[in-house]
Amino acid sequence: MKNSGWFLLLLAFVEGAAVMVCELLGAKQLGVYFGSSLYAWSGVLGVTLGGLMIGYYLGGVLSGRKKDNYVFMILAIAGTLLAFMPTTGRWIMPKFIDYSVQTGTVLSLIVFMFPQLVLFGMTSPMIINALNKNSGRAGKMAGSVYAISTFGGIISTFLMGFYLLPNFGVDMPAVFFGTVLISLSSIGLFKMKKSIPGILSVALLSVCLAGYFGQKEYNSRKYKVVYSSEGILGQVKVVDQMFTTYTRGAREARILYVNNTAQSIIDKKNPEYSLWDWSYYMPSAASVFPAGSDVLLLGLGGGTLVKQFQRLGYNVEAVELDERIVDVTQRLFSLDSKVPITVDDGRHFINTTKNKYDLIALDLFHSETPPTQMISVEAFKMMKNRLNEGGMVIMNFYGYLTGKLGRSGRSVFRTFNAAGFDTKLLVTPGAEGARNLILLACTDKKDFTKSEYTEPGLNPLGDLTRYFVEPETLDTTNTVVLKDDIPVLEKMYVDCAVEWRKGVNESFTKSFIREKIR
Repeated sequence: MKNSGWFLLLLAFVEGAAVMVCELLGAKQLGVYFGSSLYAWSGVLGVTLGGLMIGYYLGGVLSGRKKDNYVFMILAIAGTLLAFMPTTGRWIMPKFIDYSVQTGTVLSLIVFMFPQLVLFGMTSPMIINALNKNSGRAGKMAGSVYAISTFGGIISTFLMGFYLLPNFGVDMPAVFFGTVLISLSSIGLFKMKKSIPGILSVALLSVCLAGYFGQKEYNSRKYKVVYSSEGILGQVKVVDQMFTTYTRGAREARILYVNNTAQSIIDKKNPEYSLWDWSYYMPSAASVFPAGSDVLLLGLGGGTLVKQFQRLGYNVEAVELDERIVDVTQRLFSLDSKVPITVDDGRHFINTTKNKYDLIALDLFHSETPPTQMISVEAFKMMKNRLNEGGMVIMNFYGYLTGKLGRSGRSVFRTFNAAGFDTKLLVTPGAEGARNLILLACTDKKDFTKSEYTEPGLNPLGDLTRYFVEPETLDTTNTVVLKDDIPVLEKMYVDCAVEWRKGVNESFTKSFIREKIR
């Protein structure tokens, strides 16, 4: 293509953008079926690098064929695969859902993400070869192509994270970038007078657009999807369905899901109350404070804890990272819009606020993983500085305390103590894998025998000391004080997250698949 260097550089820009779009879409789609643990992200990064590596090599081999039209045909196919990536992902991931998280993640990605990454990788050396024939400056052309491609990746990363994914989900960005790639490839083929490949490329574009506009959102007899959106922080769904509690039987519920993990469950007929049987242990622990106490809640969820703390007469302020959760909770979970909510990262808020609180409550699970930046001795000390005299931090965590799976919980306990707290370990009833660990980090001695809280249909919950675990019974072997500059917590809890994801898939995801809920 003589005198078309600018067009080839435009292709390099769009190809670089598409690589990052592919990687982000893969991670977001994967989260719905296999979670967002360290294993899932490692799988995405490994498959991405593997695909590009093979693509670079094959592209170098094809560059010697002196067929410039190959690059357009390859990008047209890659664009088609990118456009259909959400569809192929939804098709293949359910087939691997019974595999381990590690195996299911890698096999799924190889099917729905790896081929287009190979094709994207092939284009860079082919573009460099085409440009070099015109200029004779191989080094400069190689540097320009990779710089422009990387710049395209930077732009698409910001565009996807800050605008496209939060506002349009995964389908529209995939089709948009796929359409751009196919359109540019078609233009290139027609400019080279390659009519038949050009027509085939246009046909691929038509198939992509028809597939996108022909999609349907499904409900079923069992599930009614009230709200659904995709964003950089994952898939958020609100579903009306029946839910069976341990103590109150089957109830008509409204459930907030993040990546198919139930975050909050309310009684649809009485939305002021939660259907999580364990959830009233946290307000019971908080009940040792008098009415009028100031509470900071980090992690809004469906607003369950806000309502529980308000019933105790507390002044509640909340921090939530995902703006969609704030909107959904106010519109669909009956949260009073007058409750002050800050959209921010919890650690950033703690670092910058000047306010003081009597109680700070952490319920920060994102799907099946807690944010590690909130769980370090430095973070806990900062929280302690934000407490009034006699204040307390309450934190919800995995229910494991023994063996390898319990190492993270034991380390969190040790870290609270290292930050200067007197920490109690409260475990809700049930086996380790089915219970919650609630850490009560106090700045002075609290009399939890006088705690008391109840909700309709539940027995009054008082004297929490009967649910305490004695620290002397904990095995402190291999536990550490968690620090910002030694980020080992995610490696510690990854197996807990995997176990949780298995339970989520058995309880919810497989049922959604059977009912054909997207």
